[in-house]
Amino acid sequence: MDSDTSGPGRPADAPPVRNRDDVLVEAARRTMRDLQAASVAVYLPVSGEPMLGAAVAAVEPLGIGLMERVSINDDVFPSAAAYKTGRPTVAHSLDILGKHPEFSVFAPYPLTIASAPLESAGKRFGTISAFWPGIFRQIGSDDLDRLAAAGREAARELVTLAAAGISMQAGEVPVIASLSTAYASSGEDAVKEAETAPFLYHVQQLALRLPRALSLEDVVHEVTRRVVAGLKAQATAITTLENGRLRVVGASGCSQLFLRRLEASSASSGMPEERAMTERRQLFFGPADPGTRDRVESAAAGDDAEEQVWVVSPLLVGARVFGTCSIGFTADGRHFAAERAALNALVPLLGQAFERIRTQDASHALARKLQQTLLPRMLPSIPGLASTSRYVPTSGGLELGGDWYDLIRLPTGGVTAVIGDVQGHSTAATVVMGQLRSVVRAYATDGLSPGPLLRRTNRLLAELNTDLFATCCCAWLDPETGRMRVATAGHPPPLIREASGNYLDPEPDVGPPLGVDAEYEYTDVDVHLEPGALVAFYTDGFLGAGPGHEVSPSVIDTAYAASHGQLEAIGDEVVKRTTVLPRAADDAALLLLRYEEPSAQARHYVRRLEIARRDLQGVQRARRFLREWLSAWNLEALDDEAQLLLSEIVTNALVHADSDVDLRIRRYPDYLRVEVRDSDPHPAINVGSPGEDQAEGGRGMMIVSALASTWGNSPSGRGKTVWFELPV
Repeated sequence: MDSDTSGPGRPADAPPVRNRDDVLVEAARRTMRDLQAASVAVYLPVSGEPMLGAAVAAVEPLGIGLMERVSINDDVFPSAAAYKTGRPTVAHSLDILGKHPEFSVFAPYPLTIASAPLESAGKRFGTISAFWPGIFRQIGSDDLDRLAAAGREAARELVTLAAAGISMQAGEVPVIASLSTAYASSGEDAVKEAETAPFLYHVQQLALRLPRALSLEDVVHEVTRRVVAGLKAQATAITTLENGRLRVVGASGCSQLFLRRLEASSASSGMPEERAMTERRQLFFGPADPGTRDRVESAAAGDDAEEQVWVVSPLLVGARVFGTCSIGFTADGRHFAAERAALNALVPLLGQAFERIRTQDASHALARKLQQTLLPRMLPSIPGLASTSRYVPTSGGLELGGDWYDLIRLPTGGVTAVIGDVQGHSTAATVVMGQLRSVVRAYATDGLSPGPLLRRTNRLLAELNTDLFATCCCAWLDPETGRMRVATAGHPPPLIREASGNYLDPEPDVGPPLGVDAEYEYTDVDVHLEPGALVAFYTDGFLGAGPGHEVSPSVIDTAYAASHGQLEAIGDEVVKRTTVLPRAADDAALLLLRYEEPSAQARHYVRRLEIARRDLQGVQRARRFLREWLSAWNLEALDDEAQLLLSEIVTNALVHADSDVDLRIRRYPDYLRVEVRDSDPHPAINVGSPGEDQAEGGRGMMIVSALASTWGNSPSGRGKTVWFELPV
């Protein structure tokens, strides 16, 4: 089979050829009439994807059963099977629903579907598919023969068009012809049907698709492509009202001049959008209206601005106006009654979708804020011990996770590391997580070792009568000696990788989760760490983690090799290699510790400075602090570069993170490492504004990237760490 749809350039003396879509529409209409089908679609390949897309469709006003995209590799769809095999294929919607229940949105009643290839002269361009309502409708051989003949006849003309260099790929949305027009041969009614069908079809498609949109960007993209490609609009602009001014959230075909005016408009600007909001109704502006000038890209380039008409509608939720939808069409003497009616139906759908997503986003942000508040603001600095953490929230909408971790500095000089996961994804789980974190911190500070600590925490959770249980792994470490004790309650034990690459197996007694057996006696086991050992605590939100499916040591080894042993980069690599998108409805926590050397030795080569939020002298204090310790370590040669890099990172943290800043300097035998931690999980950004002269303060993180031998920008639970290294 030759699926190449490109061809040589069209000769100058070649006879005129028909428009490709006209050929396909005629084939769809003829097939509807011959087979008495409810709808017919012609599918062509989608550019850059293993998909078939509906290029044209002859449909009833509501577009019976039509799916606009099907995977070429999914034979459950007859279009895909016919395209791959070159033979007519019949399927029933019940068969498709077994594998694709989402199909029920587009066909909520049983359908029978038959497809045949568009093939001629050894070239296969796509398929033609007919749809009939009914349970297991019998499709005779005569029907399949007529469908196959329609495919061959259309393909013969497509061969000529492809040779002329005309694309044989599906567009964004199908060209729509109505069912009534398919049967009508002439007359004013047929013309009206032809004008109305696309609007009804695309509004109905938006009614099906917008409730499933997950973001404002998804809504804007879906509406824009339907309006521009489906309704043949010349331009569109969608705005939201924020703080008394309009903000453009999506646009197509509009001039930059118009978009700038729209962004700057206020209630007194007199623009058509402001009038529509004030009057709370759809307004129509003809070619002579001055408000329609310079709105379209072609008009801005010099075309006659009087060639456009604009329909401007306010976006309403109840009595509240929160934006506008403006659509421009080429003026051709029509009254645009069908367009205005369709847009009247579209605007409420758009308003409801915007309001739903805004409400969800606000609730999700509140839930995320609550959960992040219960995580450590930043991990403590422990001489002889490097640490970092990662927290990947669930993508399950408003669900809250129960994963937590902590690193607790003890009065005796030791440290307790803990990680856990409360059952469920709810506010109750998050509240229990906060209670357990507080209890564990209190018990650890009182000096309890991991086994007794879990026993007391277990009894407390049982007494709370929450009907929830939690898994938990707890470890105590003495940085002076490298001695570690580990206990676990239904949680995977930590992975312990030695500097040599070997793994230690602490073999703890994995007891039941907390809250299951109030009398269980948890015990801990001893492990001895040598300098360079890496300890990884994790929860089961990571891919492949959980009871009997612990994270493989190979994941740590691969991350270690890819990051050259840099702790922050190891955390990034582990997250990248053990989580997938879209994420499952579970959050994930990771706590990494690296034992570097006994704390008595480490204290001389680790220094820490805390900078209060909004400290106007913070950058100056940080520079002075760094200069003093570079001098003490005989590293004055690094002073200029290190000072410049530190200034950029600390300034960025103070300006954008709006939190306290924790500065840590570590001197290693062959390099200097500087870490700046804050409480904002968003990546560091340039201090300068967009377009600002780079020599006057817009340099931001580009200086760090240019001068540091290596650097990183890593989210770390509730905050982030920005670090750089310079060779000694």
